[in-house]
Amino acid sequence: MRFGRLAAALTATALALGAAVGGTTPATAATDRDADAAMDAFVEAFWDPSRNYFFTYSDRQVHEEHAHGPEDGLYTDFWWEAQLWDLVMDAYERTGDEQYRRMLDDVYDGFVAYYPTFENDFNDDQGWWAKGCVRAYEITGEDRYLDCAEDLFATIWADQDDTYGGGIWWRKSVRDQKNVATNATAAWTAAWLYDATGDADYLAAAKTLFDWVDTHLHEDGHVYDHFEGDPARLVKWDFTYNFGTYIGAAAQLAAVTGDDTYLDKATAAADWSTEHLTNGGTFVSEGINDGGGFKPILVRTLMTLVNEHGQDQYLPMLQANVTQAWSHRRPSDDLVGPNWSAPTGAEPLQSLTAAAAVSGLQVVTPNRWSGPQPGTGIHDAENGRAAGFGAESSQPGFLGRGYLAGWNADGQAVTFDVVAASGGPHQLRFRYAGAAGDAVRRVLVDGVPVADALTFPGTGAWSSWSEVVLDGVHLGAGHNSVTVEYSSAAGSANYLNLDRMTVSRQLEAESGRLSGVRVETTQPGFTGTGYVAGRDARTQRIDLPVTVSGPGAYDVTLRYAAGAGDASRHVLVNGSRVANQSFPGTGSWGTWRTVTMPGAELRAGRNTVSVVVTAGRGGATHLDLDHATLRYTLDDDTGRTTGTDS
Repeated sequence: MRFGRLAAALTATALALGAAVGGTTPATAATDRDADAAMDAFVEAFWDPSRNYFFTYSDRQVHEEHAHGPEDGLYTDFWWEAQLWDLVMDAYERTGDEQYRRMLDDVYDGFVAYYPTFENDFNDDQGWWAKGCVRAYEITGEDRYLDCAEDLFATIWADQDDTYGGGIWWRKSVRDQKNVATNATAAWTAAWLYDATGDADYLAAAKTLFDWVDTHLHEDGHVYDHFEGDPARLVKWDFTYNFGTYIGAAAQLAAVTGDDTYLDKATAAADWSTEHLTNGGTFVSEGINDGGGFKPILVRTLMTLVNEHGQDQYLPMLQANVTQAWSHRRPSDDLVGPNWSAPTGAEPLQSLTAAAAVSGLQVVTPNRWSGPQPGTGIHDAENGRAAGFGAESSQPGFLGRGYLAGWNADGQAVTFDVVAASGGPHQLRFRYAGAAGDAVRRVLVDGVPVADALTFPGTGAWSSWSEVVLDGVHLGAGHNSVTVEYSSAAGSANYLNLDRMTVSRQLEAESGRLSGVRVETTQPGFTGTGYVAGRDARTQRIDLPVTVSGPGAYDVTLRYAAGAGDASRHVLVNGSRVANQSFPGTGSWGTWRTVTMPGAELRAGRNTVSVVVTAGRGGATHLDLDHATLRYTLDDDTGRTTGTDS
């Protein structure tokens, strides 16, 4: 290459979200047939049977911006073709189809025709062919693949030394970097070679390389990128690629040694990556070129944890991810772009990028659901599409893996891809710090302003975090783009650090089933078309229908006014009492506040949240109810979601 716990909460069959409220259960579909269709479309677009090689671009033209590989870049370059070979093996192992068995040999033969000696300056590039060859040997039993894997590994291993405490150099000609890409992949291959040959030297090499990566480039599940320079400098880039290769090596070592310590390390990295490298629960876009091929490495190794090590907690998230990607394919050719959270554009696609979703569909066990997948509602700013500024992690107290900072000029913006289960009003909650005083930003949905001048009150210090809420934002069913931008013409001002946007479906009280109460519009400040004015009679009740795609623990927040003093109501979920909730007096009927009941358990499908007056057992004093919102329960310290397994 040319470049230097959420999982437990995501066990719903399709990821549940406050945004799923009011939606309907997705229709079932034969997702296994989708995998066939995806592979057929990929082969149609990129495979050249006359050369036994994959084209670089879907238009089968040379593009100067990526003119690497045979025929001046008409065909894919060295490590890309290795990744596409893995895709062919994915398809063969899923289907047993003889066409993919033949293609497995054809890809290898076509590559050797252009690269007969596998010569390459980059050890990670050679490493992918070594790993691919040992996999091909396991599938076919052909000795030529095992011989190739052993020869390539010997070449790569020769560039191991004690600089930076061990590890293999990234390049042969210039010893300037040691990275996960080279060393975790080599450890993975060595462990696989030991399994294939029984040669203890391979096991020793695998342990040595993995121990170096684990000691020097890993910390508490977080896998960094590389060391460079003299003195050594640790570069902490975050790529799904690195987590995938680390998990692959650890899982293979666990399999061949029976040592669960390796499995613990693999699941720690899996937890970190599935929590932090997502946009609303869908893996982040890492762009095109090499980055376009990163996600399938992680998806494939997470499925290894599921299939070979019983770690079923990752399966629902993976199912939702590949279904999300497929739902955003473009209809003209059924190809998927780099951003699985958004529709694929019309531009020519690179084969490595398009292969990512296809591989996911081959390896992930289908759940027979289809369509856009509503997410967790958690959108960390550093995982959004930022323009003109970048991420930091120096100030304490942020959630996720950082925040966006240095934001005070026109042209600077961040866009979040939000997938909603159904159209309707939503609440956008922004977590931020503003030490320079009040800041102002414009917020747009699909390019249309929904708040020209949203104020973020100053927080006094960059390490002090607060939230500002935007109510009643209409999102359509499926994909939406939410942009927060600096626009001096619209009144934007001052510096701002943005940590996270949380999206929740907003349930207006007046849209529920009402008994003994009435809808009013007299008092100012309400959201929606009004609010429900309630007294304290025994027959009063508000039932709010809630449909979610899967079970989980949710915070239920109620916005209310209590001008007559402290009030109380019973709150029930599906007829079972969650709380005898107190509503502290607000001083006037035009003053609105919120109360939150954490950890309400919702089941998959339809639910009912009820606010009830029960005379003599908790119902007291007049109360006006404006709306309810639901979102995943978050741990206050880690920002992780909690939830129950499906």
